[in-house]
Amino acid sequence: MRTIGVLLLPGTRMFDLAVLGEVWGQDRTDSGIGPFTVRLCSPGRVRTAVSPFGDVAATHGFAGLDGCDLVLAPGRDDPLAPVPSAAVTALRRAHRDGRTVAGLCSGAFTLAAAGLLDGRPATTHWRDLDALARVAPRADLQRDVLYTDDGGVLTSAGVVGGLDLCLYLVRRDHGAEVAARLARRLVMPPAREGGQRQYVENPVPAATQPGLSSTMDWALARLGSGIGVDDLVGHARMSERTFHREFAAATGVTPGRWLRVQRVRYAQQLLETTSLPVERVAERSGLGTAANLRRRMRAEVGVGPDSYRRTFRRVTVEA
Repeated sequence: MRTIGVLLLPGTRMFDLAVLGEVWGQDRTDSGIGPFTVRLCSPGRVRTAVSPFGDVAATHGFAGLDGCDLVLAPGRDDPLAPVPSAAVTALRRAHRDGRTVAGLCSGAFTLAAAGLLDGRPATTHWRDLDALARVAPRADLQRDVLYTDDGGVLTSAGVVGGLDLCLYLVRRDHGAEVAARLARRLVMPPAREGGQRQYVENPVPAATQPGLSSTMDWALARLGSGIGVDDLVGHARMSERTFHREFAAATGVTPGRWLRVQRVRYAQQLLETTSLPVERVAERSGLGTAANLRRRMRAEVGVGPDSYRRTFRRVTVEA
């Protein structure tokens, strides 16, 4: 995924454009990220949703989406605004040609106008879910997730959910290590899981939750030691009920689910950056056996460890 096409329409949200620019538009080759080519596709200059920032000049017409590895539809201030027929044609052609197409936030409405959500899971900002249900009645609307992935068509919820989706796409196509490097450059944790709830009280544990935050850091340093949820509860020095409630409120997932995901992500990084046998990767990541590693990776990533390593292997030096 090297050439990124961005569909520019009137009323495009500046935040979404900024997210796309931060993820794919910056030169971060010194960190082993990219390089990427970004095409801004529209017939001319586009007035964004935030008028004080003026217009955005396109680099290509709608035909510039042809040949892109990834086509992105940012959100718009008015999600029900009409989509030009030329843009609809370009989106359909990109999808037909096997390109990945994604809508950020209300960009799902743009994909709906092209008929790309029919029969597929989709989401958008919680405020616009009912409107999306009306304009895309054949979509399988997911009302309480951060983003959806149906292979070639993806959607995200809310503005920050768009950043989660972008980091997920980087991880999916370039590996966990590149995504982790990018997240560090953006000074944020790696992308949250798509099945996480849209609304949580604190998307990242706040400073007022030092016990919870330090417990997560403590667990990440000990994934291979066989720790479980009971150990997290003990470290946080909370009652089990309070810990589960506060953890879910802060992260949107259960402690058990969080532990499983972190172990799979660590296993991905080990597969990419070391020559450790699969059995050792399973032990180091806390997944125990090669069979369990294979099962968890297929469930979370869609492929087994051997296939994943062939795709994303970075170095051959054992850690």
